[in-house]
Amino acid sequence: MTPLRVRPHLAEILDRTAHVVLTFSVLGNLLPEPEAVARQVREMLLDTGHQMSILVGAGDNPFDMLAEAYTAGEDLGRRAEQLVHDAELDAAGRAPITAGAPELLDACRATGRAVTVYAPHSESSVGRFLHLHGLRALVGPALGRGFAMRHPAIRTMAPVLEAIGAHPGETAVVCATFSAMSATQRAGAHAIGVERIREPRKMLHGGEGSNAVVQSLTHLAEAVRARAV
Repeated sequence: MTPLRVRPHLAEILDRTAHVVLTFSVLGNLLPEPEAVARQVREMLLDTGHQMSILVGAGDNPFDMLAEAYTAGEDLGRRAEQLVHDAELDAAGRAPITAGAPELLDACRATGRAVTVYAPHSESSVGRFLHLHGLRALVGPALGRGFAMRHPAIRTMAPVLEAIGAHPGETAVVCATFSAMSATQRAGAHAIGVERIREPRKMLHGGEGSNAVVQSLTHLAEAVRARAV
């Protein structure tokens, strides 16, 4: 069998990679109807008499609404958290996993690379998702919203790398969005974008630092096995 030819820039990243961080968006979607969840939180806040800006009130991002709830008070934050958590936990029981994800996790284990999952979702919903797909044993730390809320302005992956004790130069972060790739590059880690999960290839390229874009998680899994550490 002819050995897989890995593109030079991706091969260079993988040859340096001992830690792989998967942003959850490459694995699946635990908020398939984010607008509906944002509306639930918004209505809860308005029912309490909370006043919010027009910009925030018109938004459809449930995480923005969750942050708004916490600014209004710890009790409202916990109530909003429960609404979002319930929606995520429900989705975790039926959300499909991205094709190639199991193969990628198997490849990481086979080549001695440690895996972390970083998600904006509740850790219990992420755990349920991984467990139901039979993948929890292949993943080390699963950092969820509890971690993110302690770092509410994460514009870099540095706190994630610090939490898992990973050196940036030895870490590749698998991303589905340009913003995640940019955050990775700002932390000094290697960014690997997967096209067409959330954004097309042309949206994932660019930024500063080390980066690569792959066609799918299946292609990335094959490349990981080909570049054993």
